[in-house]
Amino acid sequence: MLRRISSIRSLARFLVFVLPVSFVGICGMALSQEADPVGAAPAAEAEPTTPAEAPPEPSKAEPTPAAAAEAESPTPTAEPTTTPATSPTTSEVAAESGSAATAFAAKLEEWKSLLKELRALQTEYNEAPEDALVPILQRWNELMTKGDQMVKEIGSIGAAAFAEAPNEDRELTRFLVKLLADHSERDAYEDANVVAKALIDNGCDVAEIFSNGAIVAFCLNDFDSAEKYLKLASERGAMSEEAQKYVSLLDEYRTYWEEEKKIREKEAAADDLPRVKITTSKGDMIVELFENEAPGAVGNFISLVEKKFYDGLTFHRVLQHFMAQGGCPNGTGNGGPGYNIYCECKQDNYRKHFRGTLSMAHAGPDTGGSQFFVTFVPTSHLNGLHTAFGRVIEGMDVLSKLQRISPDADKKSQPDVIEKIEVLRKRDHEYVPNKVQ
Repeated sequence: MLRRISSIRSLARFLVFVLPVSFVGICGMALSQEADPVGAAPAAEAEPTTPAEAPPEPSKAEPTPAAAAEAESPTPTAEPTTTPATSPTTSEVAAESGSAATAFAAKLEEWKSLLKELRALQTEYNEAPEDALVPILQRWNELMTKGDQMVKEIGSIGAAAFAEAPNEDRELTRFLVKLLADHSERDAYEDANVVAKALIDNGCDVAEIFSNGAIVAFCLNDFDSAEKYLKLASERGAMSEEAQKYVSLLDEYRTYWEEEKKIREKEAAADDLPRVKITTSKGDMIVELFENEAPGAVGNFISLVEKKFYDGLTFHRVLQHFMAQGGCPNGTGNGGPGYNIYCECKQDNYRKHFRGTLSMAHAGPDTGGSQFFVTFVPTSHLNGLHTAFGRVIEGMDVLSKLQRISPDADKKSQPDVIEKIEVLRKRDHEYVPNKVQ
């Protein structure tokens, strides 16, 4: 029992000081410079060599693997330019203008109250005896879940308020610029897109929004908007290093996306692809499996799912702006099911990697087994090297919530858990792995 309490206290201490990025960036503005809490990948069974300029490739550690490349640290975001100090504040605008500004002011006050409650809980934790930690952690988790939902709500309400009265409220503008950056940093591109479109379409000229907007648009397959925003960022001398990576990929991914849309239309019409539900400690994802192009990977995956192989395993490698990797029975990246399967990424009809693609991790050709990864962004350098065998069709927001962790660099963070995977539907035949002989 003492060991368990000690473990709980260690976890609590970590949680108290590691909040999601959005909590970190936004609380300072919301609470007028009060002290902020400090905020808080696929390897398969040896890591393939990748070009120096490419992101690290999903890898699978051999019994004596080389150290995996550490995830790059995010480049600090420049402080957004604000409108003159004489501009009205959100509360002043809300008192005089339409419903969106009023709703935003109300939601902002609710947000401030939640942050203050979190800080009060931190103080309570610091003073609590060992036997009182469990309810504190339970309340902490409740508030964090509420906060996650509130971030989404405050973004959409704030975007509507900005569109209602563009650039009139300096507090609102600064808030949304920071929220866009934070959403992008967390790979929460669907939420970021709401904010980016409101700012850019309504004439906000804070230079940094164009690079972030371009990244968001590219990750959501809106390549026309991505090209437009990249041009605007370049004209303003505000092209970020991250955004620059996507400039050369525009034409390539436009072509891939046109092909992918046609495939998805046919799949929707047939409506017979297998689907699984991945239940994680951060929420559920529904994944549709590409049995037409990758029957071997799908057969292997469903076979393992039905044996409950994945239940209780972790996402042991989760890298920002890249992917989340799981399926290693050892939790280290060097384990598998005891056999290998063939790659299916060299035939003419292989599927490409977009946001939310489910793909096989491996140490080289025909060395995959149980480890898989889900991409946060389009990953061109993996096309033709890793077998894409599914895509997330529901629960994309879970990806931004998964604990970022590199097993070779991060010894403190607790990985998120794959609580279970279950088959929702499949075709009428047996699913078995096609093992390498």
